[in-house]
Amino acid sequence: METNLLFPALKAIAAFFDGCKVGYQGTKGYRKSTDLFKFIHCIRELRTLGFLDKDSTVFTDLGCADGRVNIFMSYFVRQSIGIEIDSEILNEYTLRRKGLDGLLRQAGLPLPPGNIFLFNGNSIDPETYKRMGEETGVGFADVDIFYTYITLHDVFGEKIAAEARPGALYLVYGFNRILPRYGEKMEIVLPDVGSQGIAALYRKKE
Repeated sequence: METNLLFPALKAIAAFFDGCKVGYQGTKGYRKSTDLFKFIHCIRELRTLGFLDKDSTVFTDLGCADGRVNIFMSYFVRQSIGIEIDSEILNEYTLRRKGLDGLLRQAGLPLPPGNIFLFNGNSIDPETYKRMGEETGVGFADVDIFYTYITLHDVFGEKIAAEARPGALYLVYGFNRILPRYGEKMEIVLPDVGSQGIAALYRKKE
């Protein structure tokens, strides 16, 4: 993949998904979508600080919806895994991915790598991670970076504090100034990832 085409590809992906964004800033639906243009800045800082390695990092979106964040992250990690409890929402991935790939090809931009794995399941249920392990070779304790868009962030934070490996990162999107705490086992690494006033990064203590 040509590095000079990487961020133009991300901007094209962000523009594509911006047209189908839902939530408080979109169509007022029951889902909330990550602002991918802002997320680009988050990725830049995570890369600069060495938190992303395309040869080793395992990323998991705990509520991936149509997989848009997984597509973004696939360029920077070894495995980009997503879990979505609503099968109808998850099924949107296939059609949107087809449209996105066509757009990227037409623009001469790199397609997402073949390292995206999406699962229909409950992100709290151990059975979900059993299936994930069977299909990807990695389980909950192998994940390097967990991600969520604020919904159930506290429940996920408790699970990460209890079951994730020491040093695992937890990226939470949707915060502004008031940052929650997830117990003594979790520490804030970056209170404002990418200086967008929208995401915070936590780490499970060693």
